Amino acid sequence: MGLSDKNKFLSGLEIEEKNTFTKLYDRAQRAAKFGGAMFGDFLSMGEISHLAQREKYLPDAELCLYGGYEDAERKMAGFNAEEDEFPIAAIKISGKNLDKLTHRDYLGSLMGLGLEREKLGDIIISDGGAALIAHADVAEYIAASLLSVGKYPVSAETAALQELELPERRFEEKGGTVASLRLDSVCALMLGKGRGAAGDFIHAGRVFVNGIAAEKMDHKLNDGDIITVRGFGKAELEIGGKSKKDRIFVTLKKYV
Repeated sequence: MGLSDKNKFLSGLEIEEKNTFTKLYDRAQRAAKFGGAMFGDFLSMGEISHLAQREKYLPDAELCLYGGYEDAERKMAGFNAEEDEFPIAAIKISGKNLDKLTHRDYLGSLMGLGLEREKLGDIIISDGGAALIAHADVAEYIAASLLSVGKYPVSAETAALQELELPERRFEEKGGTVASLRLDSVCALMLGKGRGAAGDFIHAGRVFVNGIAAEKMDHKLNDGDIITVRGFGKAELEIGGKSKKDRIFVTLKKYV
């Protein structure tokens, strides 16, 4: 791999993303050259999409993405690494009267501790508190320093990932028919809008299929695909049979 590959890997990225992806490339290069595992920080869904598009330009080190649990949206990039090697920790956050707190409340309080966003993975809200996935380097600091979220006192303690009590996955089902399994058709059903509006969301980079940004309106979907629309949530696609008018029955199981 030469300099041209690194240039291709970084091509088309914004300045802030270039800093992140330069570090990823350099760590992949070290893993390929010296062996052993190397890790980046947590990536957003958009960054994960960009990484997937550029993976072919990385040095010859095996890429693994892991966010601490099966359905994680924010994931850390590791090279030549197994999941149990990732420097990822969990923090349990608990207190009284926390039911009204939102993801934004928790994130705001965490950022108020001076943490960088890339050191934080998912925030999983449950009854009576939340669980935070974070880089192991900052886990003890968070546990010692996070004393309140919004106006509510909290206690925070580190925990093994295996100890996390993840909320039971729940769905709201929305059924309908589509003329085809094109992304814009199914996305329109999910949003309750027309295909034109769905196309606007796709072109704006707000639609992801299985965690990867979708760029084409005619992207063909498959049974079991996970569609995420920023600001609207995500849903699992179930494909049924056809109607007498040759339309396709689909069910969208939206995560709640």
